[in-house]
Amino acid sequence: MNIPSNLEKFVSPQTPKETRLMAAKALLPMGPKDLVTVLSLLLSDVDSEVGAAAKKSLEGLPSHLLLTVLDGDLDRAVIKAIADIHQRDEAILVMIALNRNTDDETLSFLSSHASEGVANVIAENQTRLMRNPSLLDALKTNPSVGKSVIDRVEAFLISVGRIIPKQEVVPAHVEAEPLQIKEIEKEAAPPEEEAVPVDAELKEEKEIATEAEKESFYKRIQHLNVSGKIKLALLGNKEARDILLKDSNKLVSSTVLKNPRITEDEIVKVVNSRSISDDILRQVGGNKEWLKKYPVKLGMVNNPKTPLTVALRLLNQLNEKDVQHIAKSKNVSSALAAAARKAVMQKEKK
Repeated sequence: MNIPSNLEKFVSPQTPKETRLMAAKALLPMGPKDLVTVLSLLLSDVDSEVGAAAKKSLEGLPSHLLLTVLDGDLDRAVIKAIADIHQRDEAILVMIALNRNTDDETLSFLSSHASEGVANVIAENQTRLMRNPSLLDALKTNPSVGKSVIDRVEAFLISVGRIIPKQEVVPAHVEAEPLQIKEIEKEAAPPEEEAVPVDAELKEEKEIATEAEKESFYKRIQHLNVSGKIKLALLGNKEARDILLKDSNKLVSSTVLKNPRITEDEIVKVVNSRSISDDILRQVGGNKEWLKKYPVKLGMVNNPKTPLTVALRLLNQLNEKDVQHIAKSKNVSSALAAAARKAVMQKEKK
């Protein structure tokens, strides 16, 4: 990559090791974008101590800071370095998948190795699929990606003339050939545009938002495309998160739960909502940190949309008074109420 002139003094081999080491330890004053860029460059420093310090610093940067940096214009080499360091952080990988500067190699790796959520974000990005149809092949190798997603991507690329469909009937003695990428461009319906950086006002947390502000937020959010909503789901403020949790697109609503600023109070509100989708509740039920909070467990068990297997597991972790209440409740499934009554009777026998 071309090293920005203002950062040369931090990363040049001619710069004293002490200065490079301080930069690698994130001890020198610089903005978030410059910091992330410097750390990425110092990963391959000629001195192993500097490289190790840069890796440790890049690993320890707050998730929200990295998400904000990835929402802007970032060099592809820096993006690749972040992807390599944060391979298990789904929120960061989603933002990388949405960044227009992410190179095809990184995107192909994510397509074939990342979680279902990340792969589905790539499958939704029609602009990148048109630019690099071979991403379809990478998605096909990912065991987390469902057939319906593959079929949808394949149908889209065929419809815009980027791949040639297979022959429907192939003689038994002839081996079927894989889909071929067409070299010529073809006029087609315009693909979904890539997301633009998130509006700063939709990211800024407010203690109390007025009704007028909430209405304004809602209208602005409804004009975003899917990619824009996904970005906002990761970076948005409380009001934006509340709106997007109710979005009809499951990919958008589920991404809100990956926002590093989402609070325990918000999760409690989610699990107590009767209008929330069972997919969201299933995702909450898979988060061990959230389930350490008693109000979250109680809300999950009381919500009739919570998958029964999850509710039954959490029932055993509730106090006696709450189990008794669930045993008499008509707002939960009969199977859950029966399990609660059985637990109450067993407790009384002791």
